[in-house]
Amino acid sequence: MKVNKLKGFAMALSLLASSQIAYALTPWNDGPPDIVIYTSGGAAQDRAIDLAVVSSLVEPGTDDWFSDRNAAGAVGGRWRAYYFIGKATLGEGLAGRKILFEKRSYGAAGYGVIPLLANDGQGIPIEHLNIQGLPQSAWESDGAKRWVATITGANAETYLVKVPSDAGFLGIDPDILLKPGTENYPEQVREIITGQFEPEWPTNIDRFPETFAALSSGGLVYGIAVTEDLYRVLQVAQKRTGQLPDDVIIGHYDDKSLPSLNRTFLAALFAGKVSAWDKVKIVDKTDNNRVKSLLDPEILAEAGVDTPTLEQATGAQLTPVAISRRNRGAAIGAVGHAKLLNYPHVRGSNPPAAVTPDGELEESLALPVVKAPGGVRGTRDLLRDWQNGTNSTGWNNASGSGGGGFAKRWGIAFQSGDVDAGATVEGAGGEGWRYIKIDGYAPTLANVAAGTYPYWAEGVVLGKIDKPWDPDWPLKARALIAFAEDLGSPTIAAASNANSNLTFGRSGIFATTKDPRGFQSSIPFNDNNPVIPYTHLLIGVPQAFPYPSLENLPVADENVAELELR
Repeated sequence: MKVNKLKGFAMALSLLASSQIAYALTPWNDGPPDIVIYTSGGAAQDRAIDLAVVSSLVEPGTDDWFSDRNAAGAVGGRWRAYYFIGKATLGEGLAGRKILFEKRSYGAAGYGVIPLLANDGQGIPIEHLNIQGLPQSAWESDGAKRWVATITGANAETYLVKVPSDAGFLGIDPDILLKPGTENYPEQVREIITGQFEPEWPTNIDRFPETFAALSSGGLVYGIAVTEDLYRVLQVAQKRTGQLPDDVIIGHYDDKSLPSLNRTFLAALFAGKVSAWDKVKIVDKTDNNRVKSLLDPEILAEAGVDTPTLEQATGAQLTPVAISRRNRGAAIGAVGHAKLLNYPHVRGSNPPAAVTPDGELEESLALPVVKAPGGVRGTRDLLRDWQNGTNSTGWNNASGSGGGGFAKRWGIAFQSGDVDAGATVEGAGGEGWRYIKIDGYAPTLANVAAGTYPYWAEGVVLGKIDKPWDPDWPLKARALIAFAEDLGSPTIAAASNANSNLTFGRSGIFATTKDPRGFQSSIPFNDNNPVIPYTHLLIGVPQAFPYPSLENLPVADENVAELELR
């Protein structure tokens, strides 16, 4: 990657600062921006992106934010834009200028790579949030300097414009997605304006070109989430096998109480090799080593849960495993595939289980039931539907036992590791799902730093090294470099992770010791200085600045001063 060439070109521009006026910008008062930077990609780091934009690019007090809002009231899940005056330290051409920095999360990580690389790096136009020329009446106020609009097919032409992205965000390396014909290769989402798919979407991009730069942006912890009933059943089962202490209270949600599944068993689940929970047995050490199914009445009674919906259409008395594996091209799923299944980079490796078509008949027959929601929110909603026997998502269409409501499933999902399930330490409340441990360790930053938790990856910001057709590209590149450096810093990570204090520890994003600024990890791990001493970086490849690859096992960086042994 020619990052040094790109950075050198940007730094060759004068760094003189313009005078600043600190007031917020709106299109109806200040007109169109001088410079517009369109970006797209995964949403896992959106909170950190908010902070990094303000920290690295914004003259204090000058930013207004614009976002979409969905039917459930969630803000910024698909698009967000920041309109501001460029910070004085950005130098001539950016300082004092009106800048719009936009982020599209719709389509997830796949939209941070395929639309950029297409057409020999010219890119393909995709729908981005457009605030230019819109009056104040087009927006609703969502607090000071925050503006929202519900964007649907009926009004999308007002709020969206089709233009190529200038940069992309990935919670993983690009190479792990650029595998045509695999379950990792990014799939399309429908355009909002037309309801159709992009006609120019390529399906054969198989490498990350040297004409692009991949700037490291730190990493993220991912997690395995299960429905609350399954969480309680696993607790009972593991108390009876001796894997959890006798004094664990069923339902409690702290580090001591979290049940654990090993990587081999998780791989079997996500590959679809375990079709029904009835096939999962334990040796009950509290009852003369009797072999019992997870559906044993004694286990259900101690867990305080009912039997989930059986496979219905053939009358089989089996309880389907329910798997949420994420849409193709999502970083969360691709990391899970790499970490658990060695897929797709090891020849002959098991792919993730095939997705079950939506529809009552298909879901009633399925063993296992497999869905691929788009986005963190979609995964949370699906787990809640499975737990409660509802169908807010449209992905839980089979009827419940006895014909009442919709199916209740014991579900398991790939998920971002920093989402608050809403439950207390005592297990009260929440969204109907919980995290579990992998190989005995919870999804926390401290466990990643100690090398004991496996489900994590480093991210990158992608951009073209040179765009002779874009006269603003040298300025945009300089802004993106400043932004990417801030996004990969422990300061931004710590600020972002303040919202990720889960009941069993802190999770979220992190910096790495491989960063050229010389960040160092600490022992014991410091949540307020989240620096990880391990990396997936490529070694010996023809790149000026190697980027991480999930085809590598993580190893300690040679710049690490000390490592914690557990």
